[in-house]
Amino acid sequence: MRTITIRLPDYLIKELPEEESSIYEILKLGLKQLKIEKAIARYKKGGVSLAKVAELAGISIREMIPVAYAHGLEPKYDESLDESGIRSEIAIKL
Repeated sequence: MRTITIRLPDYLIKELPEEESSIYEILKLGLKQLKIEKAIARYKKGGVSLAKVAELAGISIREMIPVAYAHGLEPKYDESLDESGIRSEIAIKL
């Protein structure tokens, strides 16, 4: 494990819990959300499938679908496919 030092504004420091495990969880959740936001931005630009942006975000396509809708997108997705049945040839068309 590595140690990092970051500078934070006072208002954020006041909000942070004292427990190291809680700070770790906050960081982990924030990084996951950042990956999702970047993947959604890429999907909005076009040229990439929903399956690919889900992969980039590190979540399943089933998790990505409601995220896309929450961002005002209407993803193309064939509900008859389950996660284990999505092959790359099909995912490219999604």
